[in-house]
Amino acid sequence: MSAKKGWNIISKDYQASVRISLEDVHYGPMAPGEKELRLLGDVKGRDILEIGCGGGQNAIVLAKWGAKSVGLDLSEEQVKYAARLARRQRVAVPFHVGNMQDMNMFTEESFDIVLSSCAIGYSDNLGQVFHEVFRILRRDGLFVFCVMHPIALRGRLVRYGGRKYWGLGNYFYRGRRLWKWKFKDKVAKFYGYGRTFGDYFNPLVTSGFVVEKILEPKPYPLHKMTEAEMRKIPYFDEGDLKSYEIWRRIPFTLLFKARKPLK
Repeated sequence: MSAKKGWNIISKDYQASVRISLEDVHYGPMAPGEKELRLLGDVKGRDILEIGCGGGQNAIVLAKWGAKSVGLDLSEEQVKYAARLARRQRVAVPFHVGNMQDMNMFTEESFDIVLSSCAIGYSDNLGQVFHEVFRILRRDGLFVFCVMHPIALRGRLVRYGGRKYWGLGNYFYRGRRLWKWKFKDKVAKFYGYGRTFGDYFNPLVTSGFVVEKILEPKPYPLHKMTEAEMRKIPYFDEGDLKSYEIWRRIPFTLLFKARKPLK
């Protein structure tokens, strides 16, 4: 099953189940958002493309902040949801159905910033994605993206001495693996790709980018937060509470900030 088909199956139930902020740009589950991390700078008047935009929440937030934002996703159902949500939020955001590996609908140097949150990991060709992003970015443009951290992706929950631990499997396994995501009575199957830290960093540099910052955000201290405080987390799934004792001890998200050089 392709990622496109999988998202078309679960889009409606996913969007109804997961709380994604319409007031802050999110960088993955339980992690700080743009208001705290400040990676994008002043976005007012900037042309910004979000690739793998899903339900469009980040692109909508950016439009509220004064950006000329655009969204791209391979799932027709996600794009339909994003368009409806933008209308309800009274912002004008164009959304396109397309693959981040071939963004020929956009001309060279069309955007000041390209953003992606938890989507690039679905691609089977990172080098092609980074090449396309480099092509459509203007000189001195920013590329900010996050993926599931290789440590979180490669491990599994184990129990030892009455406690839960995260057991790391083969970090160097680069094969494709199948995983399932269930919402209510719908099940979608996705392919994940085994990648190391270097598998993201090296093709990013080879594509011409200068990496300015790499972050491994620590999850919010949910065990110390009130319900009102948790409601302000940019991306939050109630199901994460079940595994929080694990997620608060390992990096869940890997975040890159890179720039296209002036020359």
